[in-house]
Amino acid sequence: MAHAGRLDRPKRARLRFTRCALFLSFSSLPREHAPWLQAVRRVSSALDLLVPPATRGALAAVVRRRTAVLGFTGAVAMLATIIAFLLPVSYQAEATLLPPAEGEDSFGSMASLIQSAALNRIGLFTTQTPSDVFAEILRSRTLREELVKRFDLQRRYGKRNLDQALRELAKHSTIEVNKAGVLFVRVRDRDPQRAAEMANALVAGLDRFNRDTYTTRAKRVRQFLDGRLADVTDRLARAESTLTAYEQRNRVLAGSDRNAVEGLAAIMAQRMSLQVKRTYLSSYLRASDPLVRELDSEISAYERELARMPALKQRGARLALEAELQRRLFTLITAQLEDARVQEMRDTPTVTVLDSARAPLIRHQPRRSLIVFAAAATALALSAAWVVLDERAAAMRA
Repeated sequence: MAHAGRLDRPKRARLRFTRCALFLSFSSLPREHAPWLQAVRRVSSALDLLVPPATRGALAAVVRRRTAVLGFTGAVAMLATIIAFLLPVSYQAEATLLPPAEGEDSFGSMASLIQSAALNRIGLFTTQTPSDVFAEILRSRTLREELVKRFDLQRRYGKRNLDQALRELAKHSTIEVNKAGVLFVRVRDRDPQRAAEMANALVAGLDRFNRDTYTTRAKRVRQFLDGRLADVTDRLARAESTLTAYEQRNRVLAGSDRNAVEGLAAIMAQRMSLQVKRTYLSSYLRASDPLVRELDSEISAYERELARMPALKQRGARLALEAELQRRLFTLITAQLEDARVQEMRDTPTVTVLDSARAPLIRHQPRRSLIVFAAAATALALSAAWVVLDERAAAMRA
């Protein structure tokens, strides 16, 4: 201890000399510099309060052994640089898709409402946008399996089976949708050209899947409408035959109440449209919602209007109303059938590509500067901690 004290005497002497020199220099300042002197003293006092003595001691220990600390940090940084340059390089290609048009349905607004309500009821669609649906299709196993087989990714990734290759592909691909509904398809690979081809292949697979789905749906709708059209045609023929027979038997024309029949048919059609719309809204809104309550009030108004209209007491008027309704139904189904035939035969793209994927020129990984900086910062922190602990251990042994 005495020996340590003797070794510290020169340092203490230099410290006293420094303090005296500072005191003399500050004492010799003119009076106009007194505020600056007080400010310096305040700052020094504040630093003494903010920095604990233990921290000041640790910093002093690190400064004393800075050669070892900086040498270890530099060696680790050099090793991290070598490792960063040895890591495999990967490139990321990106394709951008515009959001699809919402509510697009070629089979009429009424069919669209019915279809949306039915799908909402069974949980297939909720409040997701078409862009979200496209993103889920891009993440599907069907498209990813096609990508694995086309580019032989199981061999390139070195995996034993298809499931492992699919999991590895999921790590190398990203599907994102921003707030505007724009889709981003990103694929990473060691070969920049192959990364771009894989991203474009995913987009092409999405378009092909949509076309097959739309064609299949259109075919089913066409087959259904063919049957419905045959049924409506038969009922229309029977209604017109019954009406004609009534007019011939009674030697009267049912056209005297033509205006009443058309007015009644128009109001019934409006009420039917509102009821379908309410069914659609009630699939995801509560009955107490203002929109649903507004529709209920409108439907009630149409029902009151129908109740105020004079009843069709004559049998001829009722037969004329039945024939008119069958004619309108025949016109609606015929138009939907033509649309279904067009959809079944159409071969137009279902996705709008804003930017096709191109071979990137800048690597995506590894981020060498980040690796070197993180390694150097960690080495500096560990070496500083080791120096502080070693100094404390030496003090305890002494």
